[in-house]
Amino acid sequence: MRKKFLFGIFGVVVTGVLIMTFIGEETRDRFNPFIKEKDVFVLVKDEGIPDPDFPQRYMFRLNGVDESGETDEIKITTSVKNFPKESYLKAHVKGKYVYEYEVVSPENIPEKAMEVLTK
Repeated sequence: MRKKFLFGIFGVVVTGVLIMTFIGEETRDRFNPFIKEKDVFVLVKDEGIPDPDFPQRYMFRLNGVDESGETDEIKITTSVKNFPKESYLKAHVKGKYVYEYEVVSPENIPEKAMEVLTK
């Protein structure tokens, strides 16, 4: 009886690990309780490319900079092909998952983040 129970638990764990390998990184980060939410700032220089997963949507792969100056790549999808030239965005993220974003003026960006963005 105990062996069956342990075998069942082991099967559930292995199945969970296998499923997590096939789920996209954004989805994993969204539900991972150990990843903290934060705001990152990005500078959009180029126009978006068509998103292969969603027709009529465009994708921007950008380097996000948090308030302390650390960078990480994020992906923003939108129905807008291009933002105004040299637009700054503030994105609320959790790992690679982007909850929302908004266009901000350069004055609203922390100094450390602005230094990294303007390099």
